[in-house]
Amino acid sequence: MRREGAFVIALLAASVAGVSAVRADPTLDTAKAAVDASDFLTARTQLTQLVGKGGNSPEDMGEIYRLSGIVAGALGEAKVATEAFERCLALTPKAALPPGTSPKITRPFVEAQAYFKKHEPLKIKADTQTTPPSVTITVVSDPLAMISRARVVATVDKKPPETLEKPLGEEVSISLPAAARIDLRVIALDDKGNRLAEVGSADVPIVIVGTAPPVVAPPKLPPKPIVVHTPRSPRPLYLKWWLWGGTSVAFAAGATYFAFGARAAKNELDELNAHSIQHTFDEAKSIEDRGKRDALLTNIGYGAAGALAVVGVILFLTEPRSHEENRVTTTITPVPIRGGGAVVLGVPF
Repeated sequence: MRREGAFVIALLAASVAGVSAVRADPTLDTAKAAVDASDFLTARTQLTQLVGKGGNSPEDMGEIYRLSGIVAGALGEAKVATEAFERCLALTPKAALPPGTSPKITRPFVEAQAYFKKHEPLKIKADTQTTPPSVTITVVSDPLAMISRARVVATVDKKPPETLEKPLGEEVSISLPAAARIDLRVIALDDKGNRLAEVGSADVPIVIVGTAPPVVAPPKLPPKPIVVHTPRSPRPLYLKWWLWGGTSVAFAAGATYFAFGARAAKNELDELNAHSIQHTFDEAKSIEDRGKRDALLTNIGYGAAGALAVVGVILFLTEPRSHEENRVTTTITPVPIRGGGAVVLGVPF
């Protein structure tokens, strides 16, 4: 909580010379190397970038703040150095400076140590509840107001880990799914996503042993009704559809025969008229009568065939049959033929 604004402003400041010397992907090792080489402007820029990218562990954050204090002290920024050292000691209380460190760096460090003689380092605790499953995260100590939110990484019944986050003030409770076993890691984060404190780990997690959610059995369906099909009573022969259908085909065939005859008579009559001087009127009259007779029989045959086909179709569609037989697919297709047409009835036998 103390002097946070001044420290943040100083930590974010970097000179043009320092920026030009910074690697595109600074690491904690490169920042340490810059401090060891007394390249404090480069080190400051790298340390600022490391804090801003997030994802650092509590130990790494302690070292970042320790190096930031050394850089600020070496540049004569005693207040900023003290605040950086305070953050370092809040995360890693056993941190120390190497022997022979310059007094302008050790003095801010000693002031930070004096501060923590009256304050507790940063600390959180996690209390779990089995029914319903939940974890309550309490901030035991955060004297510099570094914690922003809480993260819970939960492995539920050996499934892939789930991550849950909530803003963290003094205390927050996070509900968990019902399960036979839940492995937890509780993490306190700063506003950049850096880890400041952890309770539990991947190797030694917090364990909640509960009751697995009940298995919901599928609803029982009522038994299928038993359908008894009574055998159908056979129809008499004269009501058999195939008899009427076959008769229809016979009439259609006969009509087709007479249709060809009528066509032939017409052709003969045309030929005779073309050479009428060589033929008598009686010959023409005979051919004409024969053609009219064949045409009449053609019309009667096709008409009868159509009527018989209709009766056959009706008898077929109304014939009593079992449930399985009702699945039979029937097709009725009109087919044009020379001199007329026909109806084709398609039925699987």
